[in-house]
Amino acid sequence: MRNVILYMSMSLDGIVASDREHPGGAVEDPEVKEWKLERIRKAGAHLMGRVSYQEMAPFWQQSDDPYAAPMNDIPKVVFSKTLSDAEATWPITRVARGDLATEIAGIKAEPGPDVIVWGGAGLAGALAAADLIDEYRLLVQPMVLGQGQTLFDQLPESRHLDLVEATPYPSGIVVQIYRPQRT
Repeated sequence: MRNVILYMSMSLDGIVASDREHPGGAVEDPEVKEWKLERIRKAGAHLMGRVSYQEMAPFWQQSDDPYAAPMNDIPKVVFSKTLSDAEATWPITRVARGDLATEIAGIKAEPGPDVIVWGGAGLAGALAAADLIDEYRLLVQPMVLGQGQTLFDQLPESRHLDLVEATPYPSGIVVQIYRPQRT
């Protein structure tokens, strides 16, 4: 059974998406970038929502950034009720249109390595609310935004997570890895 692993960059105050401008944006240091690249290369699929797909597909196909090759080579699953054919736009991409829990159960049952959800506040929040994430890998940025969307703003009730690992980097980013407590 494959796991669903969420990677999400967030501010110290828990904001994952914000309309507020913040000069300089999020920090990206070389060590953290290499850490992320290693994990993308090992993933069995990349799960994303429609908005992330529409932003990523044209960008990564034209980019020479080190992320581009693994992002283009990894199988992708887009959760959308409105997209008709994602493969025509970004190869190795399929659309999942069914119930979120049912689709995730099917993906987890497929053979292969764990699957990743890389950002996308809407899908990530829906997965968290439905308790469909097996591991949270949070990249906490050394900034405070004050307002915006949080990862857990869709939760129907509080959840307890176990801290598995916390790694600080010279840039001030702290990678925190959590797993849900299962009863």
